[in-house]
Amino acid sequence: MTHDAAAGVRLVLEGALTIGTAETVRATLRAAIERPPDGVATDIAIDCSAAGDIDLTFVQLLIATRISADLLGKTVRLAGSPDGALLNTLTRGGFRIVPDRSSAGHDPAETDGFWFEGANA
Repeated sequence: MTHDAAAGVRLVLEGALTIGTAETVRATLRAAIERPPDGVATDIAIDCSAAGDIDLTFVQLLIATRISADLLGKTVRLAGSPDGALLNTLTRGGFRIVPDRSSAGHDPAETDGFWFEGANA
């Protein structure tokens, strides 16, 4: 379900966000980022707080969606701090590890501030 907001689009994803629903979720995410801009809707906020089950397939879809949106001049972000199923999946998948910014090849735009911001990092 998509909600328009003054600052962009809020996409609410519910239920299972797993490999079993990957094609449907991919199509939903793709439609949100390919939607013609209406002058202000370049920001897409993903709200998955009502998801019952999330696996790494969904995390991969979000990463791919961010890259695709960036190529279209749009921004994808989480609507709020990860909690519940998303927080559990991110923690088990190692996404709570602070990246080594001194390592060669580290691209801060890819990870910093997307999953966790401020006190949630």
